[in-house]
Amino acid sequence: MNNMIEFICLLMFLNVENVTAQEQITVKNKLDRPVKDYILEIPVEQLHLPFGNYHAVINGERVPVEISLGLCGKQTAILPVSNIPARSELTITVEQGQAENYPKRTHAELSHKIGGQFEGNKYVGGFSWVGVNRITLPGAFHDHACYLKYEGPGWESDKTGFRFYLDNRNAIDVFGKRVKDIVLPCVGIDGYDSYHEPADWGMDNLKVAASLGLGSIGIWNGEKVLRVEKRDSTTCTIVADGKIRSQIKTDYYGWDVNGVKCNLVSLISIDAGSRASCMKLITDKPVDNIATGIVKIKGVERITGKQGEWSYIATFGKQSLNNDMQGLAVFVPTRMLNEITEDALNHVLVLKPENNYVEYCFMPTWELDNEPVKTQAQFMQCIEEVLDRLNNNIEVNLK
Repeated sequence: MNNMIEFICLLMFLNVENVTAQEQITVKNKLDRPVKDYILEIPVEQLHLPFGNYHAVINGERVPVEISLGLCGKQTAILPVSNIPARSELTITVEQGQAENYPKRTHAELSHKIGGQFEGNKYVGGFSWVGVNRITLPGAFHDHACYLKYEGPGWESDKTGFRFYLDNRNAIDVFGKRVKDIVLPCVGIDGYDSYHEPADWGMDNLKVAASLGLGSIGIWNGEKVLRVEKRDSTTCTIVADGKIRSQIKTDYYGWDVNGVKCNLVSLISIDAGSRASCMKLITDKPVDNIATGIVKIKGVERITGKQGEWSYIATFGKQSLNNDMQGLAVFVPTRMLNEITEDALNHVLVLKPENNYVEYCFMPTWELDNEPVKTQAQFMQCIEEVLDRLNNNIEVNLK
């Protein structure tokens, strides 16, 4: 009897070992121009594959397959496609295994000090840095506390980087990158604000102050934008630190919106090969006139446009902290756009939530980037590339 059980178990083991879990996918570029650095997304439930590690094979190259979580927990399989020629079709095979040699092209992190102590609103004393996946801070946590590395979470791709202030300001800032490498782990550890000065890797190159910076969350009160400044507490979580996508989720508890409190959740994502970050927001109560936008810089004109299902505002000129040519753009679904306006500090997009949900994307460029964008014509080409992706010009079929 025992021998029979062992024999059946052996057969089951051999069958499992010899099963090749595989899925074939075709992607078709419907445009008259190539699409490069495309991140293919497929709902996990559409892939009939058993649990395990997978990679994809595209033109003989192994690339990673990662699982990405949506704002409400929906799982999506993602994989990078380096180039889809104009009016062409590619066949992709997803199979078991890992793409060990594929480089890490995105990163997200959050670090704070240990070893010192708070005196009032400031952290003082000897310290070391510790990286964490999650942190909860009280609503009273204030700017320039000298506690968080570069004052909040940071995220980057091989093309650009960002941070946002995890304090009463809650504004998004930009790191220009002169290299493709992942650099943020080394930024801000050798001096509290040394990243404001040019370095071999790049620099913080946007002056935010009291503005929206680029793509920050706000509420339009009819006259100006108010950032997410008043809240009971904030929990920030690094939910993904992948080779091809990194994500930061932030829960704002008790956000005071004109005297009415609600809970707000944001999810920021950045993909390999992309200058743009994508923001998804949801509240637990209806909130009208959620807003975002771009800091106003004297002498730099606003650009507006629309392509397909997306609209955008942008600015381009000598507006970097280093007085270099810099481009800034925010993209929103046209159906969610209520109005384009401005206040003293910002070019503003006022949005119309759908079932308490909004989404938008934001993109910087810099003339000193690893892939420099020195002219407005080059900047507009970058905008076009983002719009090509947002407008779903790639057709995906599973065989």
